[in-house]
Amino acid sequence: MDIIIVQTSIKLSDKILDAFPTRPLKLVPLKGDGGLFRTLFLVITMLVMTAFSAYQIPNILYDYKISENAVPVDATVKGSCRSQLFVLTNCSVDLGYKGNEVSRNFTFLDLGSTDVLVEPVADANDLSKMTVDVAIDNIWLRLISTIVFVGLFGFSVIFFIYRQILTSKVRKALLSVGTQPLKLIAIPAKMVVSNKQFIATYHLNLEGKDIRIAYSGNKKTPPIVIEQNGNTYVLAVYSPQQNIPYALDVPLERIQATPEEKQRFHEALIEEGLL
Repeated sequence: MDIIIVQTSIKLSDKILDAFPTRPLKLVPLKGDGGLFRTLFLVITMLVMTAFSAYQIPNILYDYKISENAVPVDATVKGSCRSQLFVLTNCSVDLGYKGNEVSRNFTFLDLGSTDVLVEPVADANDLSKMTVDVAIDNIWLRLISTIVFVGLFGFSVIFFIYRQILTSKVRKALLSVGTQPLKLIAIPAKMVVSNKQFIATYHLNLEGKDIRIAYSGNKKTPPIVIEQNGNTYVLAVYSPQQNIPYALDVPLERIQATPEEKQRFHEALIEEGLL
């Protein structure tokens, strides 16, 4: 039985269909197919950002305790607060007062000026505990921002891991089909070209669930794209026994076709203006 996604595909010309190999073929994963290393990099990056954001919580609690009984002090102040990326202000200051030295480093959302003036304050019950007035004035904004960032980065970690598990599951199912005659199809997709990467995102049905999957190719292995009536499609193959399309790359490295079969198919694509 044909896959469900055929219903949203477009009709391919007989020339292209006839040029595609009819003999049994085996699917081949490309090197790095599935984006494992990219996903690992993103997960590590998001974990670092999550840890950095969570690190702000002890600083916020420290400033909150001082704010309950804060008094200005004539401490020496070295450092500065500067706005970055138009919305973030980072403060890094060293305070010294009566032999006590304290370093404060914090970030908060702000649309203020490039430079921010700060005044030192201390806990009236323990003058060795010092901070600056800007830290106290923005304490609730810092707390809310930190919670938002921790939640956002934490969610990203879970999302990237989930997507990798899903991609691996789809890949395993695809490669389990073995060597069979494959059918050619053009399926709706969204294309994004970024940093010499060609990412085609399309939908498939796996175990009764409609999920979104992406094929990422570089300038040597981009997907085969068709533009028709303002819509974008990519060429894919599928086994009639499965409900899973497998996007093709231009050099046809994702199927075990012979050089002669690839040349014939490329010639048909060129004649149809698709390459």
